[in-house]
Amino acid sequence: MLWLWLGFTAVAMSSAAAGAILAVSLASTPLLQNELTPDEKSVFNQEETISSNSMHLPELTRPVNILFLGIKVLTSDLKQPPEVDLGYHALVNSLEGLSDTMLLLRFDPNGEKVKVLSMPRDTQTRIEKHGKIKLNAANYFGGPALTAKAVSDLLDDVPIDRYIRVNVQGVEKLVDALGGVTVYIPKDMKYTDHSQHLYINLKKGRQHLDGNKAMQFLRFRYDKYGDIGRVQRQQMLMR
Repeated sequence: MLWLWLGFTAVAMSSAAAGAILAVSLASTPLLQNELTPDEKSVFNQEETISSNSMHLPELTRPVNILFLGIKVLTSDLKQPPEVDLGYHALVNSLEGLSDTMLLLRFDPNGEKVKVLSMPRDTQTRIEKHGKIKLNAANYFGGPALTAKAVSDLLDDVPIDRYIRVNVQGVEKLVDALGGVTVYIPKDMKYTDHSQHLYINLKKGRQHLDGNKAMQFLRFRYDKYGDIGRVQRQQMLMR
């Protein structure tokens, strides 16, 4: 299959976090929930997804695919540089950058688990008006609509119903809000990048990580497996 050839990997997860993602996407009105733009409406599936019985919690009426994008934006990525030179490439609270993490989550009303397909950020694909580029650049050039179309095209026209975008700061705060996460770290991880003020220092073993350390675990990719290793660690954290 195409996604196997590309190095895509899948995992099934069953957790409160998965349910929370679905609730935010389909059934509630969080602070940053947006109406679909005209461009997005042309891409995302508009078929009804949940029951509207007010006497019960919302229920899915069919399988739902949600595109999850994790964005990292640095001051060096901005078209307009900041007025004050910080002396390093700081993280920016923005969603208009490269998507370092790309997941396709499938919620099925007949199953107890959420299926997750991870897509390596360096996957080469052809995007209209931009030629052959890395898949993670689609969000930078055209936001969720262009990214969803690129992912759908890559996966043989799989329908995508909604999307979620978060940045690095958002994931860190989410982990802290959940009280941290326990994960087994398979090896010592150490990396320093003064240009980004990125400092990773984790020891091997089972640990309970706060938001900052969880982001160190998720962002580490400085071994022989590169980004594929990072994808595997993302899946480990979700489990």
